[in-house]
Amino acid sequence: MLRLRQHLRYPIWHSTFDFNFLKAHRVFTINKPSETLLRLLKQTQRTNTLLSRGYPKPNMSDTDKFCERGKIGNESVNIPKTTLQTDTENSPGQAESSRKIEEQPLPKLTPAEFKAYNRLAVVMDQYHNHFRSTWTELITGLKTSRPKNQTLRQFLSIAQGFCRMLSTHHDIEESYFFPLLAKKMPAFQKHNREHGEMIKHHRQIHKGLDKFEEYVDSVRDGEKDFVASEMLEIMQSFEKVLWEHLDEEVQQLGAENMRKYWTIDELKMFPM
Repeated sequence: MLRLRQHLRYPIWHSTFDFNFLKAHRVFTINKPSETLLRLLKQTQRTNTLLSRGYPKPNMSDTDKFCERGKIGNESVNIPKTTLQTDTENSPGQAESSRKIEEQPLPKLTPAEFKAYNRLAVVMDQYHNHFRSTWTELITGLKTSRPKNQTLRQFLSIAQGFCRMLSTHHDIEESYFFPLLAKKMPAFQKHNREHGEMIKHHRQIHKGLDKFEEYVDSVRDGEKDFVASEMLEIMQSFEKVLWEHLDEEVQQLGAENMRKYWTIDELKMFPM
């Protein structure tokens, strides 16, 4: 708990806190996080800090370059352009192509192929398990009672940490990860009216998450009195879509779905 309270003194800490916190609390084990992913996390951290200080939003040309070539710093992720066509308007032809891909019968995967295709789902589910665990701890504390050795301020610190980590997690996905997946996968396409389910989930989640964070901050700052029923009501307002998203996003990244759109060599180039 001391580790959590120390980190909450700083604006956004996804790059350091995320991995170290999850390791320390045995949520999952990562041997060595990708250097590329850590650069993404640090870049997002710097951007969020500047925005919080009133600086204008940076030009997105660098992000566009990343989405096209997967290049960050001196490390390149050379995803062939021929396989990652632009989807800025999500043309009918692209949607039809996606449907044809989904209809094709596919041979059974070998164990090695399944592991390669399922890699992103495994990593994503590790993050999501942390969110599930923290959410359950908060809901339980509101419906019944907090642990005897846990103060209200400690409880609110956990809630505040949940809000900030989930927001940063979504920022990273939408800035770097989703644009790559959207080149071929309709569920991640931002302007796809028929699909784009993962983007729509984020919007629905943040309608409640933003209210939740505002409430927690107000109580911590002494502007409001803590009322368990009020906090519970806010959490339950977006609980269903949150849990649906945590499950469905992992399913989208699962082996049987990913093999419809990507080759194993392409997946190896993803910065995750």
